Amino acid sequence: MPISPIVLQRRQAELGRIRLGQKNPEKGFPMKLDRFRFTSVSEQYVRDLADLYGGTAQAWDNNGIPSWEVITEATSIPVIVVKNGMSQWMEFWAGGGCMHRCDGVTNMLTGDPCDTEEKVQVGKKKVNPHTEAKPTTRLSVMLPELEAIGVFRLETHGWNAAAEIPAVAELAQFVGDLVPAVLHLVERRAIKDGQTSRFVVPVLDLQIGAAKLREIVEAKSGIGNELEAGASSGAAAIEAKRPDYLALATEAGDVDAVREQWTKAADAGHLTDDLKQALTDLAKTLHPTDDQEPVEGEPVLDPPDVLWQKCVTVAGTLGWTTDQLELALKSDHDATPWDATSEQLDALLTTLEAEAA
Repeated sequence: MPISPIVLQRRQAELGRIRLGQKNPEKGFPMKLDRFRFTSVSEQYVRDLADLYGGTAQAWDNNGIPSWEVITEATSIPVIVVKNGMSQWMEFWAGGGCMHRCDGVTNMLTGDPCDTEEKVQVGKKKVNPHTEAKPTTRLSVMLPELEAIGVFRLETHGWNAAAEIPAVAELAQFVGDLVPAVLHLVERRAIKDGQTSRFVVPVLDLQIGAAKLREIVEAKSGIGNELEAGASSGAAAIEAKRPDYLALATEAGDVDAVREQWTKAADAGHLTDDLKQALTDLAKTLHPTDDQEPVEGEPVLDPPDVLWQKCVTVAGTLGWTTDQLELALKSDHDATPWDATSEQLDALLTTLEAEAA
């Protein structure tokens, strides 16, 4: 009898890697690519990939492991997203090993809370592994055009991919165990001090139609028919479904209800300036529950980790790099992503949204 999946999580065999960079052949430092690079210990797989997507298959020394590589001409490739094929952590690697892996709160290597004071020797300097950690997103996909059963793994350390890929991969879990998609390399730009920098971001595009999407939504929330009706009747039908947040808060008659309706409206994208003012005015006339102070018009802010992800998403639309976003937070609010308050991150988000408008 096989081991229970609860005890042993099953996974596809890894056949190789999808890489977005390589070492400079002359100077040895890492350099980014604007097209896909495949590596594998299998010469046949790499030669087949070269036939499919261009490039020349050649031998490659993977730190003493005889391997093969091909830098293709492809910037888009068909893939199949597999169940449980994505992982995401904040990681810091040094000396050939992973020194820190966390979810932003808990160190997964020790099970202890992240230590922001710990110092370890790395080379000639001492660093805090938690603050040095970078987002590490790993996505395993099958290549339907390759005659092989197994997955190739993409690993990226960018904030844009960290913010975008998980949402698409999560949607894929609702679609099925094997979901067709296209993996793109999309160029984005950032302008700093008058200088324009260009970089590529991996983007996952699920190949599912509107009918399948409605089916998924209906199965999970029971509102598939509403989506279909909304598509035919236009914005007026969608607007008719908007809750009366002010009436709901007024009926409840306490400040907690105002906070709740404020948050719900904000999450749904319905928090207009008029609604903000109306809820603020209502809050001033009410007494807080549990002897709390009145809100006096102050919005309910998301937790810092949620606000940081929102900042990352908006910054990505502006073409900002992670370093640029962290620098803006440090220079404007004297904070880092790990110690910033909700108020500081909300102020940064407001600035980013204004620039993106």
